[in-house]
Amino acid sequence: MQPKLPFHFDMETADPDDSMTLAILATHPKVNLVSVSVHPGGTDQVGFVRHILRILDREDVRIGAGTPKSSASRVSVFHKEWVGNFEHSEADDTAANIMAETLLQFPDCTLLTGAALTNPYALFETGIFFDRWFCQGGFAGDNIVPKEYRLEKFDGKRTCATFNLNGNPLAAEALFSIPMSERRMISKNVCHGAIFTKADAELLIPFRSHNKGLDLFLDAIELKEKALHDTVAALLAIDPSKALWEDVIPYRKRGEWGCVEAKDYPEQQSSFITTYIPDLTDLWMVIKP
Repeated sequence: MQPKLPFHFDMETADPDDSMTLAILATHPKVNLVSVSVHPGGTDQVGFVRHILRILDREDVRIGAGTPKSSASRVSVFHKEWVGNFEHSEADDTAANIMAETLLQFPDCTLLTGAALTNPYALFETGIFFDRWFCQGGFAGDNIVPKEYRLEKFDGKRTCATFNLNGNPLAAEALFSIPMSERRMISKNVCHGAIFTKADAELLIPFRSHNKGLDLFLDAIELKEKALHDTVAALLAIDPSKALWEDVIPYRKRGEWGCVEAKDYPEQQSSFITTYIPDLTDLWMVIKP
């Protein structure tokens, strides 16, 4: 049996798919979820994440938080309908300290980001960073994606606003400039085509009794069918072969993001970005235990 891949997940709670992804990662047989950090990290968010981990018997997972600028609620009605009431909670430490501890113990740990890049940037400012990073965010436009692979809504675009990167664009630009062994971006034009439906869920129902995280994930799908942006990123971090990738240099222009081919800029640090997922059902089956 292959050793489990150590993961750190940097997440938020505005969108349900981060939390659904947490449920998958916490109990996936190929993943060792070591730690989680929450952006911005309010006590309601930390309490919710701790509640999910408690349900899944993963109270060993360390939780870090950023620095919230307000005490506004960031956990939606959906979350409470899904897992019930929970208590507010303090994080175990700052996001940067938790990530640094994780890297000390697991130098080969994969960073998965599903939020603005403020927390990872705080780690970068300490002088260390992950060597394998999967980032949900970015955009591959017409100059990168062949015509036959483009979503109609993005056809004709070379750049597009992308939520997570625009949450802290200066952090994103800094982190894309770091040398590392593997950095992959899960592009907006791929994520928006990855709708997980109740029909997809039916394929996984036979496995739900064997895995608490999958069971909890499918409970969420019964409440809401949606595009699972962060889940796609997590599944591709587990098995990158499920997508087609292009080696690129990401850039920001007037509040939007795009990419140019890395071969034209050999002096810059490149990243891989998704261009297409050939078989969505095959990707969803990476979820099963």
